[in-house]
Amino acid sequence: MTTENIELEARVARLRQQAGSLSFEEGFTDRVMGRLSAQRPLSEGLERAFGRLVPFAAAAALLLGAINLLSTRSSGQPVVERFLGLPEVTLSAAYSIDGITLWGESSR
Repeated sequence: MTTENIELEARVARLRQQAGSLSFEEGFTDRVMGRLSAQRPLSEGLERAFGRLVPFAAAAALLLGAINLLSTRSSGQPVVERFLGLPEVTLSAAYSIDGITLWGESSR
């Protein structure tokens, strides 16, 4: 063995001695494995995720609605349509599919 290996083994031995007093109590492995093997219902995880995400989703929806209201102030549309970001309804928009009207004119 080289001197580096001997020094490394000595360091490992010292660390093991120090960790001996910090090791886990008896039965720790059994408790951890028992918790891992216990199956929890899917609804429990969904409830937790739903509870964490709903406040952020609600805040994002309100923020987007406020942005829509502020950016369409002078459009003349009703407040609900502006809040939801709905496009203005016109006759040409009603008769168009993807911006192309039925009679060949483009509204883009």
